[in-house]
Amino acid sequence: MATKGRPRSFDRDAALDAALTEFWRHGYEATSLSGLTRAMGINPPSLYAAFGDKRQLFTAAVQRYAATHGSYSARALARPTAREAVETMLGLAAAGYAEPGHPPGCFVVDGATNTTDAAQDVREELRALREGVKQALAARITADAAAGLLPPVTRDEADGLAAFYASVIQGMSTQARDGADRATLERIAALAMRAWPSAPVGMAIAESPVGMAIAESPESAAGAAGGCGDDGGRGAQGRTATAP
Repeated sequence: MATKGRPRSFDRDAALDAALTEFWRHGYEATSLSGLTRAMGINPPSLYAAFGDKRQLFTAAVQRYAATHGSYSARALARPTAREAVETMLGLAAAGYAEPGHPPGCFVVDGATNTTDAAQDVREELRALREGVKQALAARITADAAAGLLPPVTRDEADGLAAFYASVIQGMSTQARDGADRATLERIAALAMRAWPSAPVGMAIAESPVGMAIAESPESAAGAAGGCGDDGGRGAQGRTATAP
């Protein structure tokens, strides 16, 4: 009759969170096995049995980060427009990077810094995650340009615009590790959003409160259609909304 294996005597998620913190604070190569087992509260045989070797544990920590602290990217990309996605991503990064209770900054940005060629696969694992987010942003920008939500020229600049905001996010991580607080990071995010392309004039007017009021007002419909209103004959078409 088969017997059941000995049950684990530790909380796997809690141990994985402790390992994540160690890798996040020190980086992959500078994190020792003895430091990991001490932080996780387990012995080496238990670590190997539950997670495999240090390299496999690192991948498990990356996945844990993506499902917890790093989930802001997926939440931001679920927003309806590219602008909202970027703005949300920057805002959540500003809050998360300076949040107490874990090392500052982004684990995916900083987890493999100062590694040797022996850890090339670790660098590639984190780089692939960063590239995935950047490509997703570029795809959202391209789609919004095609839909008329952004100037047509933005379609040709989608990769560069996505790389720009990826650079801002990575820079915010470095700033957080240097001691920047949430207010400072939020200011960086707000300034970065000033570089966002202005919406096409017609779209900006249609989505603005003035434009919606004109559209809903029967007595002003003729004036809006003809470009004449109560503002000296310029109408709403004389004003353009510029994204901050």
